[in-house]
Amino acid sequence: MSEDSVAGILHIFYKRHDVFQCLCDDEFDKRLVQERTGASRPTVDRAFRELEDAGILTSTGTAYELTNFGDLCCAEFERVAGTLETLTEAETLLSHLPRDAGLDMRLLEGAEVHHAEDHAPHEPLTEMVDLARSASEFYGYSNRIIPYIVEGFYRLTVEEEKPARLVLSEEVVETGLANYPEKFGAIVDADTTTVYATDHAYNYGAAVGDGRVAVSVSNDMDRLLAVVTNDTDAAVEWVEEFLDGIVASDDTREL
Repeated sequence: MSEDSVAGILHIFYKRHDVFQCLCDDEFDKRLVQERTGASRPTVDRAFRELEDAGILTSTGTAYELTNFGDLCCAEFERVAGTLETLTEAETLLSHLPRDAGLDMRLLEGAEVHHAEDHAPHEPLTEMVDLARSASEFYGYSNRIIPYIVEGFYRLTVEEEKPARLVLSEEVVETGLANYPEKFGAIVDADTTTVYATDHAYNYGAAVGDGRVAVSVSNDMDRLLAVVTNDTDAAVEWVEEFLDGIVASDDTREL
């Protein structure tokens, strides 16, 4: 396919977005497409002709259906639309991260974003704890420490003896040992827990367990903005690579 053809398809997707979405939803009745999109009948007729000329749509008399090419275009169109919707929802989060933060689409495609609210600023962190609680084993990085998190992981790692690998910033380790010496110390000493301290500092935390991930995002003032959750293989791969990279770094030590 030539560059002009590709540009033409992209132009049709942009120009005929609403009509094309109807076709991808197996709606080929022009009257119903007109009602659903609010477009005039001449506009719907032109859209059908353009999509047919592009090889996306085929017709026999007044009956229409997608071509094989059209089916594949729909799948890609819906994937891109979903990705853009996720990116749009996550834009305020991404804007608080440095350009070299390392987040990519493997995390964001298919994700849910749980935003923090003023009346419950730490509420999204329940997603992190719930992930750890439901998983058979847990692997995560944190750059923050609050009593709720200490209590949660004390129950999981000490009382329930859940296997865990925890990668914590040096500041978190220092604060944990100073402010919560008994319970934080027990977490570090638990037989089923491996704890690492790292000089790496990020605006986000990350966790993975049993095919699910959760990533917390904070602003420059260390205020939690949201937690992103996902259960795709690609998201799990990204989080595991992120965590393994920190553990393997010369700036990380095992406690």
